[in-house]
Amino acid sequence: MENKKKKSDITDYMKWRGDIPFSASPFNEIDALIFCQLSYADISRIAGSGFSGGKRLSEIAAAFETAPDADERRDLGVLLDPRTSDLLVDAGKSARFGGAVVRAFVDEYDEKREVQFSAVTFSLDGEGTFVAFRGTDDTIVGWKEDFNLAFMESVPAQDSALRYLSRAMAETEGAVRVGGHSKGGNLAIYSAAHLPEMEKARIAEIFNFDGPGFRESDLASEEFASIKEKIRSFFPQFSIVGMLFHHFGGYSVVESDEKFIMQHNPFSWAAGPHSFVRKNSLDEGSEVFFRGFNRWFAALSENQRKQFVETLFGVIESSGAKTNTELSKDAIKNAATIVRSFSALDPEIRDESARLIRAFVKIISSEAGTSILQLLPSIRT
Repeated sequence: MENKKKKSDITDYMKWRGDIPFSASPFNEIDALIFCQLSYADISRIAGSGFSGGKRLSEIAAAFETAPDADERRDLGVLLDPRTSDLLVDAGKSARFGGAVVRAFVDEYDEKREVQFSAVTFSLDGEGTFVAFRGTDDTIVGWKEDFNLAFMESVPAQDSALRYLSRAMAETEGAVRVGGHSKGGNLAIYSAAHLPEMEKARIAEIFNFDGPGFRESDLASEEFASIKEKIRSFFPQFSIVGMLFHHFGGYSVVESDEKFIMQHNPFSWAAGPHSFVRKNSLDEGSEVFFRGFNRWFAALSENQRKQFVETLFGVIESSGAKTNTELSKDAIKNAATIVRSFSALDPEIRDESARLIRAFVKIISSEAGTSILQLLPSIRT
């Protein structure tokens, strides 16, 4: 079998462009993704939580690398790429990123409120401010909050993002860019859309890297319409997370060297010296999922959406796992617990959940013009 040459990615970009300051080569979309990916790094108790003062990224990275608990900090769980920590260290040592001042790192997690939220602000020499929102992490709570978007007007992380961005606008001057990967992209758009008009004027760009969208009624609102031209959305050629709900048009499709859902990982995205490598369109499987999911979603009542999410995560939480890592460590035992929990549900709730799943599979199959089981192998190749 012929081996395909690996595409250049953001780590290669760091090698190529890391020695070139922003004064010599202006801020671009790959810089934005790097700052967003750095928001996943565990810099708690290294970076300060306030906007005053701050530390240069070079200091943060050096402290991270030599921290007594460095190995623990590097373990971001099964869903996040371990190269994130290396990216932090390399960025700190670079001329392009090392001088950025890191401010207001916050990390909020509350099981009862079902909120997982984290953000950090970077002050860039000559390039204004970049506010990065972390996407969904390894926690079950974080994933449930994503699903809560299906029936809540706003989830706690969106409310936290708006408060954080409002504070950042008050504490900084000049142009502000805001962005995030996965749920972080959704938070970036939501928070910018709900700023007062005078503050929106300072927002230069909003970066959404494969983040879930919004209801069509949200996109039709004045709040969202007022920032439409500032949004820059990027999706890998096979996107699942980004195809949840709706987006404004005009997004970019990025080439990825991974397969299926693994394309959500930004380290798989092909990067050039100044921009991502573009594809003309999303893969067919991604288009099928987008049409099918949103048809299915539109047919459900608010109560059906809520009940389905509560049931789904209720049986997952019956395993006792708090993170996806814990869930996967004893996968067979946890799967058995989840099956027993589902079987023990009230028959009416269990049957309704099963019916909704069957309806989803039927709609996806109709969109694909084939059985979903026949479609999946073609997606993987």
